[in-house]
Amino acid sequence: MIEGVYSVEELGEAIAYNPEQWRPLVFSNGCFDLIHAGHIRYLTQAKSLGRSL
Repeated sequence: MIEGVYSVEELGEAIAYNPEQWRPLVFSNGCFDLIHAGHIRYLTQAKSLGRSL
């Protein structure tokens, strides 16, 4: 497993084990096949809304 990449089951277990480390958890969607400055701004702003993105 790559650090920071979780399956749905692994994420659920990690959150249950230490919920304060994860909350608030922020989700994003989109297609980032060719990442550019707009994507970076979008993800940076999304990350600022919670503890984990």
